[in-house]
Amino acid sequence: MGGLTNQARERKRIVISGAGPAGLLTASLLLNKNKEAGCTVTYDVTLIDGRQDYGSIPQKELSENHRSWMLGLADHGMDAIKTLPNLYENYVKDEGILLREFTLYLGSKKITQSIGSSPSSSKLSSGLPEAFIVDRNFVVAAMARYLRETHTEDDNYTSMYKTTCQYVDYENKRVLVRNVESSVECYILYDLLIGCDGVRSTVREALVKRIALPETGGLVNIGIGTARNNFDKLPDELKSDDYKVVSEYVKKNLKAFKLVDTDDFAKQWVGQRWNQTGMIHCNFYHSTQLGIVIMGDAAHATSPSIGMGMNTALRDAAIFSEILKETNDDFSAALPAFSKTRVKEGNALSDLALHLYCTDATQQMKATIHQVIRNFFYTRFPSFVDEHPFTMIGRRGVSLSDAYEQAVKQGIMRKHRAINDRIRMEYFEQETCMIKTPIQKSYTMSKKLFGGASLIAVAAFVYQKVSMK
Repeated sequence: MGGLTNQARERKRIVISGAGPAGLLTASLLLNKNKEAGCTVTYDVTLIDGRQDYGSIPQKELSENHRSWMLGLADHGMDAIKTLPNLYENYVKDEGILLREFTLYLGSKKITQSIGSSPSSSKLSSGLPEAFIVDRNFVVAAMARYLRETHTEDDNYTSMYKTTCQYVDYENKRVLVRNVESSVECYILYDLLIGCDGVRSTVREALVKRIALPETGGLVNIGIGTARNNFDKLPDELKSDDYKVVSEYVKKNLKAFKLVDTDDFAKQWVGQRWNQTGMIHCNFYHSTQLGIVIMGDAAHATSPSIGMGMNTALRDAAIFSEILKETNDDFSAALPAFSKTRVKEGNALSDLALHLYCTDATQQMKATIHQVIRNFFYTRFPSFVDEHPFTMIGRRGVSLSDAYEQAVKQGIMRKHRAINDRIRMEYFEQETCMIKTPIQKSYTMSKKLFGGASLIAVAAFVYQKVSMK
């Protein structure tokens, strides 16, 4: 059964700003659609990114000079990548380290959680989704190599690396771009502009204006962070610029496992700056009138605390391709459908990343114990005990909004949000000198009064139940 020839198909100009995971996967998926007999559209894809093409960098140079964040690639991300023939097996799979188990230490107590097993596992809690740890730039390089090697001779594909998107002229549906080496500027016309350009997205800005590190050789990097309000509480040794001081501190205090080379760890530690994470919340991801759609960090940049940023970005790209197929490549139907499907997932991602963990160390320890106990009983009595939302995240067939709903039902989100918001506000008030002296007494008193009132309420409830009997 034949389809339309390329000459008979309608041609649509797609400009993708950002050659990160979402941008690269979207470009590959659209170009791959051109080969499908049932597709009614020929996509002319232009990919723009201000950096160099990571796919053209030799592996040795990439490992030495272009390292990035250590990320977990879970079912959501792997399934998205697997929608393209050979991309996972031949390009991405060997870039990461497959996870076999997750280990939690409560003091000296070691609790092991299997990866990729079923809830019937004999481990203490249900198995986590299949995943492996990979450097973000290694994934980008692998996907860029796939795109270049698969479509380099494709007349429908143009890559513009070392080129930045300067401005979106949405009234005339064109973007102004500038080559970072020559400073030459030009306009590129589009029928659809896809913003995959990160937390400081130029494409998202147009919507707002208009509308309102794993190592090689089987080793794994370590990522350590802290909330800003606790930064002053960090040991002075970890703030030192002397790697020998950091190395000695790590030797004495890192108990979970033994580092092969603490000096190397310390040199990497002092050689990197402290990073601050930006967060983005959007309640729509498209404009049909402007011909714009955003995805990935441009739509939902978030804390890496649950390791689902890249996975969700890849999932955005895969879902967008599916929606185009379902709507017969009709942008007027596809764009609103994409927002309806993905906005809830993006906001679930950012809220889970922000509030599934508690900024208060004592409360977080209680939350961790709650997670272990809950999943212990869930594996044995799944009909009576609900699974903890943390172990649901990233699993095939489970959306982030499902995990978010579970966290709300179990009271985790409401409790942690209240604590985290209070801590952030108190930190801001003191940092800006809105309040010069921390107010502790009134808070403690109100806490005691609230606790007393709760006990009275519980006693009254129990008395009522006993009286009714």
